[in-house]
Amino acid sequence: APNHARGRHVVVEERLLQLQAESESFTEIYNAQAEFGIITSGIPFQYVQEALPDYAILKLGMVYPLPMERIRAFASTVKKLYVVEELDPIIETELKAAGVEIAPLNRSILGELSTETVSTLFGGSVNKSAPTEPLPQRPPNMCAGCSHRGIFYAINRLKLTVTGDIGCYTLGYMEPLSAVDSCVCMGASVSMAHGFDRGSGGALAKSAVAVIGDSTFLHTGINGLINSVYNQGASTVIIMDNRITGMTGHQANPGSGIDIKGNPAPQVDFEVICRAVGVKHVQVVDPFDVDLCMRVLKEETARPEVSVIITNRPCIFADKAAIKAPYAISTTECCGCKACLRIGCPAISWREADRQAYIDPAQCTGCGLCPKVCRFNAISQRES
Repeated sequence: APNHARGRHVVVEERLLQLQAESESFTEIYNAQAEFGIITSGIPFQYVQEALPDYAILKLGMVYPLPMERIRAFASTVKKLYVVEELDPIIETELKAAGVEIAPLNRSILGELSTETVSTLFGGSVNKSAPTEPLPQRPPNMCAGCSHRGIFYAINRLKLTVTGDIGCYTLGYMEPLSAVDSCVCMGASVSMAHGFDRGSGGALAKSAVAVIGDSTFLHTGINGLINSVYNQGASTVIIMDNRITGMTGHQANPGSGIDIKGNPAPQVDFEVICRAVGVKHVQVVDPFDVDLCMRVLKEETARPEVSVIITNRPCIFADKAAIKAPYAISTTECCGCKACLRIGCPAISWREADRQAYIDPAQCTGCGLCPKVCRFNAISQRES
């Protein structure tokens, strides 16, 4: 109620003052006797410490509310004070508003900071005696054995338009799968597919699908599905159930069957949820059965109402039992057609000298997808 909120506002402001007082102790000063000073926090502190060892550094442990007394005391000990933060000038703006004089830096708010960029900001004349080796290039890709790869391959084969979502499966946009066409925010895939459907009078529903992971579906996808059913749409939604929250570090979710501590927990039944909100046509498929996936995709995109396809293979990090003996390509049977390369598995590479594909046994997880796309029976499982 407004009357209650007005009273609580006083408490909020008092709490901020208490936090600000406590934040004074969450700071550290390095090289305090230096002539010039830098205020920084988090990862940028590491860059500053490596690039500018001759500068005084005030490392903030809490960036809101700022420890203004400690900052003013630090500022009084240096001739010039800079702020190094990534990337918008949030701390700098707060300090300027509080009357603290901050020396300007000619920096961009695009890209990201590094030891080298911080060094360049300050003239590039410090700590140049320790050259850094360039990092090896590693393009983003779904893991070898990823349970999303098969369904994306089927989608690619059918040339469907895909409204994507936030998760590992966003990497389906990468070549050679090229099976994600849009990505906005968590849960948006279902709503965008509904928009395609309604905006085209149902025409685009026959050539488009939404893809969303199990964790994201539980987070913000269910409401979009309810809206699609309620407004009598005709879109097809694919819930990629790999039983884990893969993108952010393999945390459990309500569909995993375990809690955050790894103990058994009630497991959400996605098929039951979809039917409960009014979806009449729900099919569960093995994403590595490419022929089945293609058949089901054709069936569901042709329906004049909302339908859901659920894939049911666990992430290899959620269930290590999914890892099997690796596969190998026969040098006598391989004709060099490159069909196996089109699934985009990082374990499969092309050897130009031999004009044949090769499977790295150290990376292969034995998922069994590649032999299903090889029409010449050139791929078989190694003996375990």
